[in-house]
This record gives sequence, C-alpha cells and structure tokens, in this order.
Amino acid sequence: MVVGLGVLQGLLLPGLMLATGALVGAVQSQSSVTLPLVAVGVLFTVRRLLDPLGTELGAMLWRGLDESMSQRVMRSLADPPGLAHVEDPTVLDAVAQAEGALTGTTPGEAAAYLGFFVQSRVTAVAALVIVASYRPLLVPLLVVAYALTFRFTRWHWYEVAQIIQGGTDALRRSFYLRTLALTHTVAKETRVFGLSGWLVDRYRTSWLAVMRDVWHKRREGWRRIIGVGLLLAAVESLAFGVLARDATAGQISLGRTITVAQAILAVAVLADFTTYHGSLTESLVAMDRLDGLERLAADASKQLGGERDASSLPQSSIRFENVSFRYPGCEVAVFDGFDLEMEVGRSLAIVGENGAGKTTLVKLLARLYDPDAGRILVDGIDLRELSPTSWRSRLAPVFQDHLQLEISAYDNVAFGSLPHQRDSKGVRRAAGLAGAGPFIEGLPDGWDTTLSRAYTGGTQLSGGEWQRLALSRALFAVQVGATVLILDEPTAAMDVRGEAEVYERFLELTRGVTTIVVSHRFSTVRRADRIVVIEHGRVIEDGSHDELVRSGGRYAHMYRLQAVRFTSPEAAGA
Repeated sequence: MVVGLGVLQGLLLPGLMLATGALVGAVQSQSSVTLPLVAVGVLFTVRRLLDPLGTELGAMLWRGLDESMSQRVMRSLADPPGLAHVEDPTVLDAVAQAEGALTGTTPGEAAAYLGFFVQSRVTAVAALVIVASYRPLLVPLLVVAYALTFRFTRWHWYEVAQIIQGGTDALRRSFYLRTLALTHTVAKETRVFGLSGWLVDRYRTSWLAVMRDVWHKRREGWRRIIGVGLLLAAVESLAFGVLARDATAGQISLGRTITVAQAILAVAVLADFTTYHGSLTESLVAMDRLDGLERLAADASKQLGGERDASSLPQSSIRFENVSFRYPGCEVAVFDGFDLEMEVGRSLAIVGENGAGKTTLVKLLARLYDPDAGRILVDGIDLRELSPTSWRSRLAPVFQDHLQLEISAYDNVAFGSLPHQRDSKGVRRAAGLAGAGPFIEGLPDGWDTTLSRAYTGGTQLSGGEWQRLALSRALFAVQVGATVLILDEPTAAMDVRGEAEVYERFLELTRGVTTIVVSHRFSTVRRADRIVVIEHGRVIEDGSHDELVRSGGRYAHMYRLQAVRFTSPEAAGA
C-alpha cells in the first residue's frame, strides 16, 4: 500500500507540470483555460489530500516494523536455552546494529521514508519522459551526470557507515556509560561517589573517539563533492541553455518551456543521496544484521539441544563426571576433571572461596552452559540428552543475582511456574511460608503493587524483602512439581534472625526435595545433610558439618574464622 501510494504521488507532480504548461499555453493563446485550470486544481488538491495519508502510512510502517524487529531481537536472545550467546560481544554488536542504536535511526523509522523514495523515483522517471519528448539527447547526458553524482555520494556515505559499524564495540561502551548516568538502580553509588561528572566526560570522550574518525572521513570527500557538483552544474546549465535558446528562437512554446524546465528540475532528484536513501540503506543493513543474529541464535539453540523428557527425573542421583569447563573467551578453566555425586532427596551445601566454581556448578546443573568435556548424569542419563525446557521445569533456583522484576508482587512469585500462574492460593501460600506474605499484604495495593518507585503507585523493597520474594518464587515452583531446589547465597541480604527463620522453614518444607545450597554463612551450611568444599575447581573435602570440623581441614579453618567473630570478647562486648 505504501509503494502503491508512492507511485500515485510520484505521478501527480509530472501531471501538474503538464497541466501548468497547458494553462500557460492557454493563457498565451487566449483560448479557454477551464480544462487546464481544473486539471491543476484537481491534481493539486489530490496531492494535498494524499500527503497526510502517505505520512500516516509511513508512521504505521515505522511502528509496525520496529515492533516486528524488536520481537525478533527478543526471540533471538531469549529463545536459545543457554547463556553463552547473550555474553558474546559479536552477538551484542549485532543487536546494537539491528536496533539502529549506532545511528539513532531505527529500521522502522528508516522504512517510513519508503513512500517518499518511491515517489521521488517515479517523479524522476516520468520527468525524464517529458525531457525525452523535447530533446532525447539530453536524457543520457542528464542521467550520466546524476548517476555519477549519486554513486559518489553513496560511496562516501558507505565509507562513513563502515567506520561507524567498525566502532560498534566502542559505541556500545559509551552507550553503557550513558545508561549508567540515567539508571535509577545505580543512582546511589553514582551520587555518593560523585561519578556523575566522570560518567558524562567519559561518555563524551569514548563517543568522540569514534566520531572524530567519522568527521575526518566526511572532510576527505569535500573536494570530490565540489568537483562532482561543478560537473552537475555544467550539465544542468547546458540543458537549461538549450531550452532557453529554443524558447527565445520560438522553436518551443512558452507553456512547453515551463513544463520541460520543471521536468529538468525534477529529474535532479536522481543525483541526491539524501537522508531518505541513507536511512533506507541503514534499514536494509539492520535487517541483514538481524538475519545474522537469528542464525547465531539458531546455532546456539542447536548447541544446547536434547529432546528427552525429564518429567520423572531425578530419582536416584545427579553426578558430575570428569567435568571440564571454561567460560567463552576465558583462558583459565573453572573446572578440570571435576567429580561430584549428589544424592536425590537430601540437602547438599557447597562452600569455597570466591572463584572456586560454586556458582558455575549451579549454572552447569541448570544447563545454562554445557561442559567442554565430561558429563553431567541425571539417573545415568547425560544432561545433554534432556530437553532443556523439560529439565528446568524440575528446578527451583534462587540465584545470587536473583530477579527483581518491576512488576506486581503477585507476578514476582507466580513466575516460579508460568503454567500455574493463576493458582492464587498456591502463590499466597508460598509467600506466606517464605515469610513474604505479611509485608506484601502491607503494600499500598497489596499483591497488585508494582515493585518500583519509577512507576506511579509503585514502591521499593529492601534487599531482604526481595530475597524473600525470590524464595517464595522457588517455593511456589517446588509446590507445583519442581524437585531440585537450588539456593545460591539465598539469604545474603537478611539479618541472622531472618536467615535462621527462613532455613528452619525451608528444611522442613522441602524435606525430601533435593536441595543444593551455596553460601558463605556457616550457620546456613551446617544445617545441610552433606557439605563439600570446592577449591580450584575440585572437591577437596566431603562430609557432614561435624565430620568436617573434626577433620581439621579447610572447612574447619573457615568455620572457626567465621565463628570467632561471634565468640570473641570483642564481639560479645559489641
């Protein structure tokens, strides 16, 4: 429809050229001006009526294409079951390019110019026909001059665009700094540490580092642009000179002279590589990047394949067997020959110093990554054979950097199991058991309260309250069928009393559920049926709390260091 309207609009201007020429001819010959005058009026009126329609259709195309592109980008990043592609700089560069973040022109905004582009091209071709009817030899002369001008301008734009595309990583870094300056979640630190000025200056510096190369490349083309402009001026002067000579000599009527002059001016649009053309080209580039992004996403999905149903698993054990793993782009392996067997239905605590591999173990178990070597076996079945979606429905995780969704309190809990989202009794029961019910009921709109002050009527929770919500979400998942509970530093933001309360409830409520706890707090760890100590990607100690304390190894040492804070005279006096 946009193209069809553009064709119609493109034909109206040549029609007006012919009608105005006919009107002038009628006046000159003192014949009836009724027909040409009506033609001018009709064509002008139709053009005026179609202009806003074209603008509205362009805006509709703009919104529709941007929405479609956004959905495709979201699916490309969200559909693959793993995390490696989300952290891949190549993928993130493609996302920035597909969204038009580098140029500030979205693909939809560029596509809104499609109607204008079609209109100008149709007008130019029709105008060439008018010129050809007067002097056919002028047509190739004008076309060659305009084509050379257009090709050079397009080439120069392409050179500049290449610099911008090549600076994608640097521009993404500068945009990140801008985001920090605008994001409310980091506002406390940026204010307290006085980072606002630094962020603005660093953003400006990093942005200018790319833009200077762009501006330099643009300056390089000025001489050629002037040369091409002089060539174009000479050709157009020749065309108008021939027309003026013929009109003066009486070889062409005044009305036709006006028509041909307008046509020559209209054909000049063929020389212009304007914002319309650049934006449309950027739109095509963005779509090409999006196609590449979807191919990368498809490859990422294949890498984390598996079709076997996991609905009855696990029943006996989960075993890490000679597992090796390093994060993409990292040279140091987190695990190298890691072995660990977990008994189903019991609680296992994992401790170790920062960087030992505790959280990586959880990510591998959740199949956010696959091992580089070795296997993770669930009841003897390689985790790679299981459907990631089916397996994850068996898990109830609380990650260290757990979700803090700026949506309703109800959905924050119910997202533990989307298929059971409408189970309001289950949602409220899970929140009550996790100790979140009382403060949720006390929110301004109760369960419907948006959990962010950035929205009207919203509110902000404390760190401990957010963690209780995360625990509620996991507990809701357990209630509706999850059998592996994963708690990665789940009570780090709670006080000692709140932590003790949560764990007393959880150990009772999740009895018989396979529970994996990662924590630095030994008051939490000691409650587990079994404790393993990980160091440099390997299990170095394994046993119950009492057994490990008696052995006097690494666990006992870490436990005493933490316990002395509460048993020393200084701590008691405090």
